[in-house]
Amino acid sequence: MAETAIMERTEVVRRGRRLEYFTVTWNALEGLVVGVIAGALAGSISLVGFGIASFIEVASGAALLWRMSVDADVHKPSPSNQSRSRKAATFARLPHSSMLHQRRL
Repeated sequence: MAETAIMERTEVVRRGRRLEYFTVTWNALEGLVVGVIAGALAGSISLVGFGIASFIEVASGAALLWRMSVDADVHKPSPSNQSRSRKAATFARLPHSSMLHQRRL
């Protein structure tokens, strides 16, 4: 039973990684071609902003791919992997929390 669950989990992680690779590629093309280049040619700041938002999604997808690679390699999360994930999440929240502190001042 446990071997079947591990095999199923491995297959689910493999599918998820393929989907995420597609998503990252799509967002990168969308951000560069549609957002930045078309926005610059049209003189549209909102289209350029859309492209920049797509690059933020690419960064998010890269973080997810990293997390999925750790998940695929390890059947049970070790304390060091959990610690790294917690540190990465804290680091990702830093710009948002510093913005909140600036607004309070």
